[in-house]
Amino acid sequence: MRLNIMLTSLVIALTASTAIAAPKASPVTVKFASPVAQSNHAVIVLNKAWNCVGDTCVGTLERRNPAVRDCRQFKRTVGPVVAFSVGTKSLNAADIAACNAPAR
Repeated sequence: MRLNIMLTSLVIALTASTAIAAPKASPVTVKFASPVAQSNHAVIVLNKAWNCVGDTCVGTLERRNPAVRDCRQFKRTVGPVVAFSVGTKSLNAADIAACNAPAR
């Protein structure tokens, strides 16, 4: 009986700490230099389906800040990126240039 109580307490503690540490999903907007070929369809990038219309794709990621590495995945899959934002934060011009730079 005592072991059951200890195990239950441990499971609750681990679940609570995992929930606190997990980032929330943030809205992501990616704008491309030209319209997306698969416009009005889902495009798969970063193991997620993105809703694309015209030159813009939207979706969510469990991120708080935009990252060049994420932007590069869109560039490889869809094409040159002109803007990349997560929530209210966006990549700056230098980061967009790094995103679109040829792979080394």
